[in-house]
Amino acid sequence: TVHYGLAWPQHQYSESGITLATPTSSPLSNGPHIGNLNETFHTYAVERVPGRMRWYIDDIEYSSITKEDMEPYHWSFDEDFYFILNLAVGGNWPGNPFDESTSEGDATMFPQRLEVDYVRVYEGTFPRIEGKSVVDCLEKNVVYEITNVEAPNLSYTWTVPPHATIKEGQGTSRIIVSFDSTTVQSNIIDSEIINVKAKGLDKNGIISTGLLKLLDNGIGTRVKITDFNGQCILSSNNKTTPEFKEYNFDCGRPLDCNAYVLHRTTEEFTCGERIEWLIYEEGMEEKEACKEVAYVQFHGHCGPCNPLD
Repeated sequence: TVHYGLAWPQHQYSESGITLATPTSSPLSNGPHIGNLNETFHTYAVERVPGRMRWYIDDIEYSSITKEDMEPYHWSFDEDFYFILNLAVGGNWPGNPFDESTSEGDATMFPQRLEVDYVRVYEGTFPRIEGKSVVDCLEKNVVYEITNVEAPNLSYTWTVPPHATIKEGQGTSRIIVSFDSTTVQSNIIDSEIINVKAKGLDKNGIISTGLLKLLDNGIGTRVKITDFNGQCILSSNNKTTPEFKEYNFDCGRPLDCNAYVLHRTTEEFTCGERIEWLIYEEGMEEKEACKEVAYVQFHGHCGPCNPLD
């Protein structure tokens, strides 16, 4: 979660997460989406370049934000920062610990312990996969390419989600992927991974941490497969038909903020679901909730639901 803009409670934020593939393995696999972060050690990383930040877990890029994403608010993340490592308990998101005197709260086991193996800071560039992180469920010819690799004569092995096909480029640093996905009663397939691993270079004597990662276990990028147009939901009779939830708000723009736009996927939710949550759970006015989702949090996905001033 990135917080920015004005002081709380008028601040802005943008958030994203990823679901582990299995309880006992790295999320590099495209397996069943189950597991808990506390079952083994994981490597977390934040990469900063001017005007952009990227987040990684176990060498998978799962989120990024740019200076343009925060406009019209000030981008302060090119300045110097420091680390805070803390174990937080309670709050609105996970719920407060259980209080025996009032019988309220969630059952949180104590004592809890935060174990950190190391903290390291690097300067330079690392290999990464360049390509779209949000795609339509029927999108074709999407390009993914390895960047920041100077070693010549490497061969690359790519793996893609079961809802995707490599049309060309396997073995090279650049592939073209087409997606063909139908989902049952859902509008998003979250946390799918495109992974690449390199070979063809003796690892002895290599001092580049990023290149070693690429040769050892590979690197990945998270892709969200979405249903922007309501054309990929598989009904009970196995026919693909648009299914739009009806909402009792239109952000004051009934011709623009319609059921089709509200159906668009942002993160784990559609635009309409996110607006609905802000109105009924956070107590926002409809206009402010629509502006928060369409203009600030998910700019570009729900734009037509941004109320006119």
